[in-house]
Amino acid sequence: MRSTIRYYRQILDDKSASELRVMVYSGDVDGVCGTVYTQKWIFDLGFGYEPNWLWKTWYVQGQTAGYLTKFYTELNSKESRLTFATVHGAGHEVPTYKPEEAFVLFKAFLNNNWNI
Repeated sequence: MRSTIRYYRQILDDKSASELRVMVYSGDVDGVCGTVYTQKWIFDLGFGYEPNWLWKTWYVQGQTAGYLTKFYTELNSKESRLTFATVHGAGHEVPTYKPEEAFVLFKAFLNNNWNI
């Protein structure tokens, strides 16, 4: 199997696609694609992360819903276009296990408002 890292790197490095934002999310009890492997894949892209957004807790109804990490995809940029989110207690099909949390996460991505 070949690594796809270079393709994702190309997409996120492409200056003509500067409006493109990517969110990758993972249920933290996913037995198919474990969070630790998704995390490794994303960190292996080689982008720096925003220090204030490294494993930042996000909440739904006052309860921990997971963690967020935002990455800088362009050198000297203040704008993050790549976000990694975990969903606490969710398996492989996050919306099936945690529908409310999945919806909150989806809205945050669409609105580019991560104050959740």
